[in-house]
Amino acid sequence: MNKNGIGADIVYNFGIRKGQVYRNNNVFDVFHDDIGLITSPTVTSDRFEMSISRNISLGSIQITMGSKIKVSLSEENPNGDKAPDYNGGYEYIMDNSKVFLPFPFAIKKPNPKEIRIVSYNVLKDNLFSASLRQNYRRIFQAVEPDIIGFCEIYDNDGEQTAALIETFLPSSGNQKWYHASVNPDIRVVSRYPIVNSRSIDGNGAFHINLGDRQLLYIVAHLPCCSNDNDRQAEVDKIMAFIRGVKFGISPFNIPINSPIIIVGDMNLVGKKQQLTTFLTGEIANNSSFGPDFRPDWDNTDLEDAKPYTTNLPFTFTWYNDFGSYSAGRLDYVIYTGSQMKLNNSYALWSPALSTVELSNLGLQRDDVPRASDHLPIIADFDMSGVTSSSYEREELPFSFSQKNGQLIFDSKSNGQILISDITGRKIYEMNKTESGEIFLDAPHLSGLFIFSFTTKNGIFSTKFYR
Repeated sequence: MNKNGIGADIVYNFGIRKGQVYRNNNVFDVFHDDIGLITSPTVTSDRFEMSISRNISLGSIQITMGSKIKVSLSEENPNGDKAPDYNGGYEYIMDNSKVFLPFPFAIKKPNPKEIRIVSYNVLKDNLFSASLRQNYRRIFQAVEPDIIGFCEIYDNDGEQTAALIETFLPSSGNQKWYHASVNPDIRVVSRYPIVNSRSIDGNGAFHINLGDRQLLYIVAHLPCCSNDNDRQAEVDKIMAFIRGVKFGISPFNIPINSPIIIVGDMNLVGKKQQLTTFLTGEIANNSSFGPDFRPDWDNTDLEDAKPYTTNLPFTFTWYNDFGSYSAGRLDYVIYTGSQMKLNNSYALWSPALSTVELSNLGLQRDDVPRASDHLPIIADFDMSGVTSSSYEREELPFSFSQKNGQLIFDSKSNGQILISDITGRKIYEMNKTESGEIFLDAPHLSGLFIFSFTTKNGIFSTKFYR
């Protein structure tokens, strides 16, 4: 097949998610699983990666990729762009001397003092399917979680979920499995007491007592597919909730500098802004959900664990041989890096484990793909870290006070001033263009508010009463 000046053996159309293989004057229709296609990321980007198997089997036809290949990318319309701009494609010569070394991971928790978090979408109550019971039993006995955030448990409540986990991982001594639910499908099962829970538009926020520390654990299951607007709105609401916790204006009594973890099936398959909002606190709809803020306690971004798929050079967390979409990263673990240290993480994919690893763990090769179309995501955290009594918070680049009904603001920096109420509603806004002290006349204000100052160095916020 002559395509952009190269004799193409494989032509794949990403838009319709299918392609053709040309071989010996024959044409074969193929899908992602036929050619081992995996792409990343699943959101908008200026950089993408793709992987194709070097050995392809199509019935009796065997295709082996040689050491030298050519690749061309093009938009299939009359004025579409292509890369490279010239015909002939990009040439690449394989270096067969290179050997892939898997990214290090430990299936079993290396340090018993760490907290093991698991995020798992179990596909429409598959966890409770009698035919899959032993698959799930082997998975949970292999990973031995401390806290599990489930998605897609619709027909069984938290108590039923905890009871099932108890049969997989029986408690001993003073242990028990605590549980909580946020409908329609979020369930949390934990070795640590769950103090409080709240629904954030169907996503769950949970206050978990770790003993010496308090954890804000958020489990999200965002709208799928092309529903970018609703997905962004739910992310905005989640981050507005975290902003409230950070400023002490939430229903949770969580101390300053407590660890925060966000997990779940995020369905990030559209605009990258949703991930940007999670990491940076840059809320898309400020008029509805309030001002941007720096979400970590040290006024930095949150961190993305980005666990690798076991024994593979990929980060996919969803895989379905029978669907038209190739494997992708839909599930996330996001956390406050200032308050905890990530020591181990992985997405468990049993088909990629060696025979020895499977035997040692008591797993079977098809356990994970049979159980669900999502992989269980595991992260081990050292949360001993910094405590609220010893942590020194970043100094704000301004002073803020009240006198005779006026708000007094002083800063050497210029930027945007924003005052919002506890719901995120914008109350007052102005641009500060000169260095020094200014007076804000706002006699109508009464209650609790958030004062934000955005400069070229970032966003700085504080709360105040009036």
